[in-house]
Amino acid sequence: IVPLMMMILLGIADFGRLFASAVAVEAAGREAADYGAFDSTYWTSANVPTTVAEMQRRACTAAAGSHLEGYATTDPGNATCTNPAFSCELERNGATTDCSASGGFANGVDCSNPLTEPPCTVHVQMAYEFDTLLPFGPVT
Repeated sequence: IVPLMMMILLGIADFGRLFASAVAVEAAGREAADYGAFDSTYWTSANVPTTVAEMQRRACTAAAGSHLEGYATTDPGNATCTNPAFSCELERNGATTDCSASGGFANGVDCSNPLTEPPCTVHVQMAYEFDTLLPFGPVT
């Protein structure tokens, strides 16, 4: 019974770690999306590279600050990170385009125009690789 109880206990601990990591990664993505959605002038063609770089810096800094297990970066200032990996898209009326390549346009509409109706939406995705304490079957 003791080995079974230990497995159950480790499973509960892993679930807690997974939940805490999911909350931290979600908060990091939200921080980046909030920045990108704050002001439409961030999406002028001249500002797009700066906006995307600042969104990534904010997401990576938030992830690092949460002491996310497995956090990985090649930059000591946390301007970029590889785990979790950052990506973003601009969306308007269901059509999406990569933020970096958008030039500030989504679905042929200028996202930097504050009068655009409906406005463009910023989507941020943070891909995080989580490792369990005990690799078991399909769960690793």
